Amino acid sequence: MIRPLAGLALVLLCLAIPAMAFQKAPELTLLQASPVVGMAQGNLSGLARCAGELQAVSDRQDGHLYLLRAAEGGWQASVEPFVLPETRPTHLPLQLLAGAWLRGLRGQALDFEGISCDDEGNRYLVSESLLAILKVPAVNEGTPVAEWLEMDEGVYAEGAERGLWQRINALAEGIAVSPDGNTLWLAAERQARGLVKVERQRTGWRCPVVGCVLLAERRYLPAEPFGPGIMTGGMLPLDFSALSYWKGRLWTLERNEHQVCRRHPESGQRERCWSFAGTLLRAPYHYPEAPYGLAEALTVDEHGFMIGLDNNARRRPDGDDRPWVFHFALPDDWQKGARRE
Repeated sequence: MIRPLAGLALVLLCLAIPAMAFQKAPELTLLQASPVVGMAQGNLSGLARCAGELQAVSDRQDGHLYLLRAAEGGWQASVEPFVLPETRPTHLPLQLLAGAWLRGLRGQALDFEGISCDDEGNRYLVSESLLAILKVPAVNEGTPVAEWLEMDEGVYAEGAERGLWQRINALAEGIAVSPDGNTLWLAAERQARGLVKVERQRTGWRCPVVGCVLLAERRYLPAEPFGPGIMTGGMLPLDFSALSYWKGRLWTLERNEHQVCRRHPESGQRERCWSFAGTLLRAPYHYPEAPYGLAEALTVDEHGFMIGLDNNARRRPDGDDRPWVFHFALPDDWQKGARRE
């Protein structure tokens, strides 16, 4: 008979085995690493290239987003304000809404964790605390007036049935929007992590006939060793920390495995992965005191993979406390078939 603790360890080990295979993913080639100046507290939580400009959001700034422009030695962030709606969605259960209220006391009321845009220049921000999508129109004249998308409550209900949306501060961590603006995908962060698809219909944003949830899984991987000198111990949950849509595919930032994966937009099935561990787990870009990955922002296009760190004002051993953006070359095999692991 297996003792209870030994049985639990065996279960966790079995759950971790598939994740360990990801360490064999080919390494991305770093083109440039650049600090970002002008973002409060280093909270770079989302990136998107909209109308040729690199745009970003912070999970501690509710009333504006940022434009990132190349400057000497890095990126200079400038504020683009917008007008927030007076009301907020309230479809979450009481315990999650209470968590959102408490986070609001710490300056994280809406907790924007991702940004995406359509071909018309509309920006879509995902609020983790409210599990809601804010649409910020393109700048024409004056300050843009944002609006909440009318989301069917079934999006929450179906996700909850599949084990998503269970933990405060671990709800929606990424968003991707199709170029025509008629389909969006959400990434549920962890425990369980998942991918959710929503379509625009005449009555608002609804689940497809076959259902919203493309993927829902609760798996773990050993936290050590994940690079030179990394020895944190314990287990880490598989997670998604950002989402991008490009060339008919979803691209997921899988923070704790230090990799980007290409996935099918209709099934969520993983097709191929590439690692950035060789860059972010080595000096000078590594934060030894962080017990988990810090990569939280991703945008993918013909220019390559842009990955942003939400260092949350942590200091590296060299004293640098700025957020950083890493530009990786588009891998030669980005469009090849699924990789056998």
